[in-house]
Amino acid sequence: MMSPEEADRLGLKPFGDGGAENETSPRRPKFYTHGPCRSPAAEQFVVSCAGFDDADEAEQRRIAAEATEKMKSNGFVVLESLLPREWVAKLEAEAAAFLDLPQPGLIPQPLRAGRTEGHLAFTAPWASDWLLRNELVLEVVAGYMNNNLAAGRTQDEQQWGLVQWLTSGASLDWFSMPEWGPKAGHLLEKPPPGCSDVGTHVETGPFFGRISLIRTPPGSEPQKHHRDINFPGPAAQVTAQVALTQLHANNGPLAYVPGSHRMLTPGFEVVAAPPLGSVVLYDSFCEHRGIEHHGNKDRYAVYYEFETRGVFSGYTAAHFGPESEAHMKAFRDFVDPALRDWVQRVHA
Repeated sequence: MMSPEEADRLGLKPFGDGGAENETSPRRPKFYTHGPCRSPAAEQFVVSCAGFDDADEAEQRRIAAEATEKMKSNGFVVLESLLPREWVAKLEAEAAAFLDLPQPGLIPQPLRAGRTEGHLAFTAPWASDWLLRNELVLEVVAGYMNNNLAAGRTQDEQQWGLVQWLTSGASLDWFSMPEWGPKAGHLLEKPPPGCSDVGTHVETGPFFGRISLIRTPPGSEPQKHHRDINFPGPAAQVTAQVALTQLHANNGPLAYVPGSHRMLTPGFEVVAAPPLGSVVLYDSFCEHRGIEHHGNKDRYAVYYEFETRGVFSGYTAAHFGPESEAHMKAFRDFVDPALRDWVQRVHA
């Protein structure tokens, strides 16, 4: 563990230096979900969620089914206006203070293309029901994540499994076949360092992984297109982005390549810059990148992940400082009971 200043002095860039200048293919055209550049073609990636909490059960299930289907088709979905805008807006100042003066034992780290990432502390306001245990988010995650290929398998075994998946048509339902479920053995019982140890060796499906806060300063360059994980493929890790700064076309929003989680190449990318209070769910195997930041103030966003057991992310328990493991476990204990309840309900 080291400070960002020490890493910079040593020239260490653990997650790459970003930048799109080395792309060999023509730049993909962008479709924007919101703002002055909003495109009707991007409406298919958005679900209106205003008033979800007050809707009757039938309407809530309809919205959840629509969002889950968009996740399966595209690899991401914009849950527009799901959270109270005024509550989210209050977190921006909290985020700035947290990264400027992190809690003892928590060390922010450099991220791609000039960003900074830090693990959040299990304290108010971050440990809040409305932020982390939203019923719609948990229902969609529970219904979408069915890939347990990493549980108990080596990287070579996962790679071979992905070959089988691709040659079988790259359907997400493929991962629900019994032969591609968890593999018994020591790798299942005790995942190696850098691999997710969520859940237990007798449980399948998603669990809460970790939560972090990312600051994108003005002048940040665009990131390279990337996947957050390579193995074991789609539907094994999902990230929720909650922007704390209103996103615009050019202040560092994320752009996604729809269908890339199923190895499709549509030739365009979708820039998600929804109203404050929205949540963007995306498959970590879906190709995406952060757009350049031409604004004049820092952009903040909370990211939290859901994982199946054994997924390799490269993060160790103490990646963000010696106390980050304790906070990570506290967040998991907070979210998992509600999430696992949805897992049982969805798959009953």
